[in-house]
Amino acid sequence: MPDSDDETRRRQRSDAALNAARLLEVARHRLAADPGASMAALAEEAGVSRGTLYRHFSSREVLVEAVRAQARDDAEASEADYLRPPGELAHVAPTPLSVADVLNKVPPHQLADQVVAEAQRSPGVSSAAVYLVDLDGADMQRMAGAAAFPERIPVPLAVGPEIPREGVAPLRAAVEELLPGSDVAPLYLRGRAIGVLLVVGEGDDALRDLALEAAAAIELADVYTDVMEMTRRVRPTTPAAEIQQNLLPPRIVRIAGASLAGNVLPGYDIGGDWFDYAENGDCAWVGIADAEGTGPRAAGLASVLLGAFRAARHHGDDPAEAVALMHEVLDAVAAERSTATATIGCWNAPAALFRWVACGEVAPMLIHADGRLELLEEGLVPRLGDPAMPRRATVQARRLEVGQRLLLLSDGILGRPTTDGGTLGVHGVHRAALKAHSTTAAGTVRAIEDAVRETVVDALDDDATLVVFVPTDPATADRS
Repeated sequence: MPDSDDETRRRQRSDAALNAARLLEVARHRLAADPGASMAALAEEAGVSRGTLYRHFSSREVLVEAVRAQARDDAEASEADYLRPPGELAHVAPTPLSVADVLNKVPPHQLADQVVAEAQRSPGVSSAAVYLVDLDGADMQRMAGAAAFPERIPVPLAVGPEIPREGVAPLRAAVEELLPGSDVAPLYLRGRAIGVLLVVGEGDDALRDLALEAAAAIELADVYTDVMEMTRRVRPTTPAAEIQQNLLPPRIVRIAGASLAGNVLPGYDIGGDWFDYAENGDCAWVGIADAEGTGPRAAGLASVLLGAFRAARHHGDDPAEAVALMHEVLDAVAAERSTATATIGCWNAPAALFRWVACGEVAPMLIHADGRLELLEEGLVPRLGDPAMPRRATVQARRLEVGQRLLLLSDGILGRPTTDGGTLGVHGVHRAALKAHSTTAAGTVRAIEDAVRETVVDALDDDATLVVFVPTDPATADRS
């Protein structure tokens, strides 16, 4: 049974972190327009008390410095850094570590130690450590660095093993409170952090450059060693869950005209769910599937379905063809009749058009800017593997607007038993999404995950998979 005290602390950390993030966002925009704005006015605009403001930022000077740090983080994490036309990027400054060089000369399992050694060469840095976020998104685990550094550090906001942009400032504040005199350089990759380079001393731009290079090197080295995955796993995974985790892409990504976040709970066992995406020249694909059953058989079927999805999207942009191939493959490999739910979609950014086929009884959910919920139930087809599946499913289409949130989810979330004897259901998911302090894709996923973890009667005995898709400014579609 889940530890209610742990979940309460997790929620409290999330709420406190989101308050801090909201205060920073308000201060950043308000002080730019009105540098003389009072702390009381900032607290009122953020919807918190002055006491809450001062708990997070003890003085105006501390708040201003936090705003400056956030601006630097945003510059590194913003979509402008990686949604540019080819040829626009230029090398701005030399970095103390070359990804290609370190991968060629340093054993992959010692990569983090090399990053620590490079950091400790920086002026003003006395010691350093590398941390990676664990699989649950609850803590950062120390991968390299002196034993004097904490073995783990709680993460206020994360989606699985990744920290979204809005989670970095609260994490920086939490680390400063735990280790006064330290500095944090996020290990950023495409707008999300996989961990941090933590130093005792004052960091500079060279240290932040090192962290960016280190993030890329760690991700590339991950295919040559188990050390990174061993750091992220704080308890043993079942073989089925290990297959599942190896199927999953990064949890947070920005694509042309949209942001996306997804995760699979619980992560350490079961194994029949996945989500996946890919941005190609003609469209961006996104898919979610849930193979029936549990354990190795479910994980195997899930792997076959994902292979079919990836094969189909290499040769077109038709969700119906992808669904047909997935159905055909599942029918061919299953020794006995097996089914799976799935939603397969394509996003055309210039037209802001999402086209999809939903197989099974779980319809996509659309939350409008005003909070209204719309179930996109029209055109549901039978489950994959069901003999009643039509030869060609009808593709549904919807233009999405800025401010809307599209949710793709498995029945492991909707059917989750709750303490009141019911299930979380559509309305429980909707309530959780409306309570999210941030309407970003990552913020919405985190809020729904918290609701799933807090309302369950028993331990998570079935996969719970969720993808949140949020359209952004259409102008960003031209930068892909």
